[in-house]
Amino acid sequence: MKASRFFMMVGIAGLLLVPFASAQMTSPPEWKPLFNGTNLDGWHLKVPATDRDVPSWAAVNGVLVNVPPSERGRHGIDLVSDITLGSHELYIEFMVPKGSNSGVYIIGQYEIQVFDSFGVNPPSKTDCGGIYNIIAPSENASLPPGVWQCFHVIFHKAKVDKSGKVLQKPRITVYHNGKLVIDNQEIEGVTGAALNDNVIEQGPLYLQGNHGMVFYRNIYYKLIEE
Repeated sequence: MKASRFFMMVGIAGLLLVPFASAQMTSPPEWKPLFNGTNLDGWHLKVPATDRDVPSWAAVNGVLVNVPPSERGRHGIDLVSDITLGSHELYIEFMVPKGSNSGVYIIGQYEIQVFDSFGVNPPSKTDCGGIYNIIAPSENASLPPGVWQCFHVIFHKAKVDKSGKVLQKPRITVYHNGKLVIDNQEIEGVTGAALNDNVIEQGPLYLQGNHGMVFYRNIYYKLIEE
């Protein structure tokens, strides 16, 4: 790690030490953590590191911190969970700096946009809480940049036959900061940068790390039996 990036990480940790210290919530028994708050166990990089694609994630006091490189032509790398999920609920908290951009990919295929959309009215398909470029949130529930926010997601997987034909499209409900912004809507196709171009029944969670600085904490899932 270059000295400038090291000192940036130290500065972030020091600046946010107090809120980080109480980050981990106590979850009901049926909810399971995807992030242990201590290290990156249970996660892997989407692509191997190169001079162009640079590892940019660290666990700092209970928070996943992403600081992608600032040099032109170099990018951070998306972070992918080792576990795969089908139908499930997800709870995740995030903080996005002013003008920054990330995304939460449900089963690696459907991006819930994480973006500094504070004050945008009406929100579009590329604003925070929407399914990127597919479904716009019904209202803008974004808080100001630099403030912790949350998604509660209810995802019902697609049903696909052995030939790959989609028998039933996936459906998704999204609560953004407690407000219902997507209500059990079908998802038409996958979003950009999905792990593959197919409609699948299960896959990992992945967090977009190649666009801008972002912070995540309290990542929990609960399986839905169908």
